[in-house]
Amino acid sequence: MMQNSNNHLNLINSFLAQGNIHKVNELLGFQYQIHGVVIHGNHLGRKLGFPTANLKMPPNTPLQIGYGVYAVIVTFTGNSYPGLVNIGTRPTFNGRNIGIEVNILDFNGNLYGKTLTLSFVDRIRDEKKFDSQNDLTRQIRQDKKEAVKLLSQWY
Repeated sequence: MMQNSNNHLNLINSFLAQGNIHKVNELLGFQYQIHGVVIHGNHLGRKLGFPTANLKMPPNTPLQIGYGVYAVIVTFTGNSYPGLVNIGTRPTFNGRNIGIEVNILDFNGNLYGKTLTLSFVDRIRDEKKFDSQNDLTRQIRQDKKEAVKLLSQWY
């Protein structure tokens, strides 16, 4: 029995590293989630017109999900909202550290210090370096449209 559990866990981790959220959720039987506390970032999203909440993961929590942009359901203080999250190093800005930045669609408020739960619904695209901030902004607009479509059954 233990061997089957290990094989199942290895399969889930493999799909998670690939960003294959459909398979991960199917194998888990529920949506994959991460939790983090909102911390101050560099305010890059705000400058682009897409304010983001930067999450700090609990200590010793490995981030196993593949870099990319995902449609998520964001939950905090008992409410859920549609969201778009980027996980990665922000290559357009020559980032080096791994970041988790979530844009809660059509939300405006102070989230610093709050714990957010992200439930992953679908992967939108891989993380990539854009030639300019304008190119990135155009892509984020497209990502947001895709997230709205993917999350429409919930909102």
